[in-house]
Amino acid sequence: NGELRELPAGVIEMVDPLARYRDRCVELLAGPPAVAAVNAQEIKQVILNLVTNALESMDADGTARIEIGSNARQATIAVSDTGCGLSDEVRQHLFEPFFTRRKNGQGTGLGLSITHRIVEDHGGRITAESEGPGRGSRFTVTLPLAAANKESHHRRQAA
Repeated sequence: NGELRELPAGVIEMVDPLARYRDRCVELLAGPPAVAAVNAQEIKQVILNLVTNALESMDADGTARIEIGSNARQATIAVSDTGCGLSDEVRQHLFEPFFTRRKNGQGTGLGLSITHRIVEDHGGRITAESEGPGRGSRFTVTLPLAAANKESHHRRQAA
């Protein structure tokens, strides 16, 4: 079981110098703790992939935000950005291996397919939303809560 709020901090620390060098900002929004049954290293990789994609999609002065949340059944990790957005066509292929939309031809196109596999291995799911090209995007990872966390959440509700 892992406290999800601890994971983005390490990722932000890692990408922050790169983000600042390119005049971009990565922030973790404040919120309550969320405990999920996860492999911390793998979920860190998921967050890193999503944040890296967010940074790649933005021009200078762009901001990527990480939000952690939970309810009675699941925990969520959302990464949103002010970047180039997603067309419907791109959204349909995002999680396929070797699909890339980087203009400079760099990248393997494996980041999101690996991310998708890790999330599914955890019994979770990942979705991508965008209001369209130029309007940013939001990737939301949903993970099952840790069993002990579910019980304490039910006790708090009953109290």
